[in-house]
Amino acid sequence: MTTDEGLPPDEAEAKRAAEVAARRAARREALEAERASRRADLQARRAQRRAELHARWDEQRAARAAQAAAAPSEGEGDATGRAARRESANGAAAEAGPALVGRNLTVRFRPFSERSPSLRSHGLRAVKRHEAPVVAVDDVSVTINRGEAFGFIGSNGAGKTTLLRVLAGVLPPDSGEVLVYGTQAPSLLSLGAGMNRKLSGRRNVYLGGLAAGLEKKEIDEMFDDVVAYSDLGDAIDRPASTYSTGMFARLAFAVAIRRRPQILLLDEVFAVGDQAFKKKSTETMEELLAEAGTIVMVSHGLNRMKLFCHRLAWMERGRLMAVGDPEEVAAAYLASVGITAEEAGED
Repeated sequence: MTTDEGLPPDEAEAKRAAEVAARRAARREALEAERASRRADLQARRAQRRAELHARWDEQRAARAAQAAAAPSEGEGDATGRAARRESANGAAAEAGPALVGRNLTVRFRPFSERSPSLRSHGLRAVKRHEAPVVAVDDVSVTINRGEAFGFIGSNGAGKTTLLRVLAGVLPPDSGEVLVYGTQAPSLLSLGAGMNRKLSGRRNVYLGGLAAGLEKKEIDEMFDDVVAYSDLGDAIDRPASTYSTGMFARLAFAVAIRRRPQILLLDEVFAVGDQAFKKKSTETMEELLAEAGTIVMVSHGLNRMKLFCHRLAWMERGRLMAVGDPEEVAAAYLASVGITAEEAGED
């Protein structure tokens, strides 16, 4: 018995299998080439953004140095006058440098909780008292500069969100200090923070604005812009409980970004919503950076973090393992968990 091609069944089957294997190999090669091209493009764009950031910093330093040089030269021969001018120049350099500094931050939590003390709990208290506290953040020091996008990465439970809350001033550390160089307190944006899903989107705009420190008059003025930016339309008057996660995140982001904060802290809400809104929110954050604003974010979206951030910090068990170039820090983190960049995939 032969097939239509005049080949025995076994040979025909082998030929078809070889053709399928060849097509699959060709598709794999094309996919790998496309991924390599995409990675190269992302790296080039990130390098360009980093170069623009450093150029802007250089311009700011040069402008401040020129202002200091053009200052009145009274008492030039006086040592006191020279000391005062040096102090002024150092202050200008500091203003152009850091935006947020954390020094030796440590946060500990109790390993148990007693909602309703009972007779049995009193008997176990002596044993539990000797349990070591959970160290969520362990002696972390970090400096984040003006006009910089800084990202924290790491496994779940590494202490990233706890550190972000400390930097925002929401959670006081057990030891260490946070220095904020600006006229506004950092603005923390976390999904659902300051909002209530039982209320309508309209009321949540006012609730979120008031939680961010805005007055009702200011919220009235920006309300239409928030609705237009979030693309909610008529859904703004529906209960937020009927919103999808993306819709709710878009509303929260729109409220937070309308305030134009000097320092914006994002907890797992980077590039929220669908693809169109992700593009819009990313462009808005780039505008904020161009205005010498500062963005600090926590996210598991490594590829987007590598593209957007100027520096990454890898945390593990409450400690900073590495801080620096996004590609290098992300590679070190992935290697520690035994995952390649290809396996990590696209966000």
